[in-house]
Amino acid sequence: MTPYAYLSPKLALTAPRGFALRYSGLPRYHCNWHMHDCAMLLWPQTGGLKTAWIDEHPNDAAGHTGTVQLSRSTAILLPAATAHNTRASTQKQRHGELYLAPEVLKGRGSFGAFRLDGAMLAMLDALVSSTLDPRSAEPLVDAIVMQIAVGRSLPLLPDTAAPSLGQRMVRRFGLALEWDQQVPLVDAVACELGVSQRQLQRACLQEFGTSPIDIRRRMLAGRARELMAQGQTLAQTSLQLGFASSGHLGRLLRAISH
Repeated sequence: MTPYAYLSPKLALTAPRGFALRYSGLPRYHCNWHMHDCAMLLWPQTGGLKTAWIDEHPNDAAGHTGTVQLSRSTAILLPAATAHNTRASTQKQRHGELYLAPEVLKGRGSFGAFRLDGAMLAMLDALVSSTLDPRSAEPLVDAIVMQIAVGRSLPLLPDTAAPSLGQRMVRRFGLALEWDQQVPLVDAVACELGVSQRQLQRACLQEFGTSPIDIRRRMLAGRARELMAQGQTLAQTSLQLGFASSGHLGRLLRAISH
């Protein structure tokens, strides 16, 4: 199942000029799963951010599921209604969020994570500068959108072959574990991927030589051992991973060797 993401509406804020700007310097920044009703450009000025996203419409240009580490000179553009989760990867950070109305993007957005070239970085720095004349913001935003559209900023994630069905399932399990979400059941993942459980079973047997249920169990056991190695008790780990009791987790760990 997809993590619950609350709606954080921003479209109304863009009404006067077609965009809205927000920036934050909160230490240990963390914004849990949420989505917006318009596109958002996110970029760090200082420090680092780790962002995960789940696209509910995998046929769109944004792709499906991903996690990316952002630092200065990198950014991510997410389309409207994309669930995402962002947390600081450094103790101190400062980042900008630019919300864009559809009429500003005009279909020119190249969604995804990318590296900023010098011109783009300079424009984003100017946009959040306290000395910027408000009258200059609108043409500056239009220039930023155009810079994204012409593709002068290189993709942050290299183009690769489309992941297999089994790899997409593993990625979905891994994302839930990484972000402390309850790991979805196999039937729920099959539904998300638009296939039957039998199709997913065949794909995993062919690629990994084992069943989706076994893969899920092994990933849960591996994560449990990581958490316990960090000092968590069996009971704490059981609760975090969504087991009904610590006894259930204990049996899983005994059944699956390292």
